Amino acid sequence: MKLEFYGAAGGVTGSHSVLDVDGFRVGVDAGLFQGSDARRGQTDFGHDPRALEALLLTHAHIDHSGRIPLLVKEGFRGAIYSTSATADLCEILLRDSARLMAEKAENDGRNREIRGSEPEARLYTEEDVAKALGRFKPVRYGNALELGNLSVTFRDAGHILGSSMLEIDLGGRKLVFSGDLGRPGTPFLRDPEKIAEADWLVLESTYGNRYHGDRKELGKRLKQIVLETIDKGGNVVIPSFAIGRAQDILFMLNPYAEKGELKGIKSFVDSPMSISAIDVYRRHPECFDAETMAMLERNDSPLEFPGIQYVRSRDESKAINAVKEPHIIISANGMCTGGRILHHLLHNLEREACTILLVGYQADGTLGRRLLSGAKKVRVMGREVEVRARIESLDGFSAHADKSEIMKWLDDFDEFPKQVFLNHGEPEASGSLAEAIRDKFAVQAVTAKGGESYNLA
Repeated sequence: MKLEFYGAAGGVTGSHSVLDVDGFRVGVDAGLFQGSDARRGQTDFGHDPRALEALLLTHAHIDHSGRIPLLVKEGFRGAIYSTSATADLCEILLRDSARLMAEKAENDGRNREIRGSEPEARLYTEEDVAKALGRFKPVRYGNALELGNLSVTFRDAGHILGSSMLEIDLGGRKLVFSGDLGRPGTPFLRDPEKIAEADWLVLESTYGNRYHGDRKELGKRLKQIVLETIDKGGNVVIPSFAIGRAQDILFMLNPYAEKGELKGIKSFVDSPMSISAIDVYRRHPECFDAETMAMLERNDSPLEFPGIQYVRSRDESKAINAVKEPHIIISANGMCTGGRILHHLLHNLEREACTILLVGYQADGTLGRRLLSGAKKVRVMGREVEVRARIESLDGFSAHADKSEIMKWLDDFDEFPKQVFLNHGEPEASGSLAEAIRDKFAVQAVTAKGGESYNLA
């Protein structure tokens, strides 16, 4: 038996692994590379997709799902197994990904005429996405899926709606993929499930060397930043991933708006994808925790409150910039690498009264990382812009478990894995977590390397 890593090994994007059991090959995730990794291996899976019998998808985030249409285009003919909520979110994310690629190809075509540069080939089209979506087969949490000699059970990872850990029975021995491990107390979602035992564990390490703030204080800090900015006459611009993060922010703002503590401040959700994702949330209450279910039972939607406006059309989006009263804008995407957020950054970065609030991981090479690192000037949509706005960061919004939360989750194993493979982390994060695991549990903890395979003895 072999475990092969082809993405998110030594980095945090492009998640893709293959489990080979006596020639029966199953893929796990097929995500896009992003940030500084965006040009690395995007079109090369490192193996023959035609040899895969199936693909197991842990969740919908584009760094885990974004190359699925390309995988199908390259000859993969198996089924794609995920939870129903993940399949519904992938329909939104993958169609949007194809649309962005089409827009980029069009812009590259214009640049070729102007500068003579050669445009990059599109990875896939909306037609390719439709073909890929036709291969999805939904699986319920806790139900065993039989694949050849494997038995796979999807467990709730508590990361985003529909996110999963994979518990794979290999004829009496067990391999677990953590996927992206969520945090206890995440809005809407149940806490990550406990796993009783495993022989091998593939564990994410995005925040393997960092600690999030107290989630209980997060809402108070968010309200403080909003009120301080509004008092100066500025806008609060929140770059946010459409899936998970946008909904979490609304959940946090909800009680303050309903109590009148936001002084009638308008909150614009300017992201058609976020709005579509909210519709998916409404269709999948089976993923919700007890707190959210109790709110819904008393007809108190956490996604609706005074002052909120959902913006779908481009004209409505442009009209936000004409609003003179200070306001909140929540727009995709979270790392500021594309989407409508770029227009709002152009209109607000040079205003000292405004605040750009970063609420998630910023990959190396992204505009979000440059802002977080204190850049005084940045390029936005081809224009050089001076950064005069206040730049704030709230790491506590992260949907990834931090080092202490990961170690606590590991503590709950009844029989600890004999070997741990760390992926989905930058080298410093993976290395720090590997050392902590070796010290505490006295087991082999390996930082996975892209393009390498490991024998499961």
